[in-house]
Amino acid sequence: MNKAILFKILQRQNKFRNPKNGLTIPENFVYSSDEFSTALNYLKDLERLKINYTFPGDLNYPHAFYKMIEPPLFLEYFGQPVWNSLPLFSVVGSRKIHSLSVLWMKEHLKTLLANSNYRIASGGAIGVDLLSHTISVMNSQPTVAILPSGLSKLSPMDFRRLAPAVIRAGGALLSEFEHLSEPRKEYFFFRNRLIAAMGALTLVVQAQNRSGTFLTVHHALQNGRPVMAVPTHPSIECFSGNLILLQDGAISASNEAEVRMYLQTEIEFNAQPQQAYSV
Repeated sequence: MNKAILFKILQRQNKFRNPKNGLTIPENFVYSSDEFSTALNYLKDLERLKINYTFPGDLNYPHAFYKMIEPPLFLEYFGQPVWNSLPLFSVVGSRKIHSLSVLWMKEHLKTLLANSNYRIASGGAIGVDLLSHTISVMNSQPTVAILPSGLSKLSPMDFRRLAPAVIRAGGALLSEFEHLSEPRKEYFFFRNRLIAAMGALTLVVQAQNRSGTFLTVHHALQNGRPVMAVPTHPSIECFSGNLILLQDGAISASNEAEVRMYLQTEIEFNAQPQQAYSV
């Protein structure tokens, strides 16, 4: 437990940032006895509440986070560490979801879950996020919800109602914020970088220009993750962000087959060690 305590102290000292991208405890790490005792008591509270936790170097720390910019120093979660046993892709989009997006997700995400071993990571927000988790649960598939609040302060209410089903389906609720933390505006920025880093790619279902979804896209590109976007008619304003992404080089995701083929041919192939040939 000592290492967990030290990472919790370090996280608090850095105010939940990791500006030096550190994944180990610094050799010259200095802390007070009060910092140690309060961190120890906090970890005991997590264990009492049956909240799991992980940190860099721990078996259940997400492997995807080791290569990201500003990796989290301490994470809390309910459920199973799905990220260690199944590949994930991130699904993001608007809170005000269009009926066409609903139809596309219900058809193509369901088929993608059935035809591949990839599972969904998203942010639990109303709209595209919530529907992606709901589709996973309705098809008895695990999903990872990465949250902008503590695990004892789940929001919105619609996600709070869905959360038990996410756990029953073998999924997880994940947060880098302490369990009593209320959602705050700046926490969404932090949360979005984890969503982008968790998935092998980021799929934008629906976004307007300059929407919050673009923050996640920014983090995905910053961490070397590809971005796919669902194409649509240019006259539909709520998809204006999708068109901009496609014009800027995002990969088209017309249907589940395109997403699945990209995951299988580009991501999985490039992840394999390549054989060297002599001429």
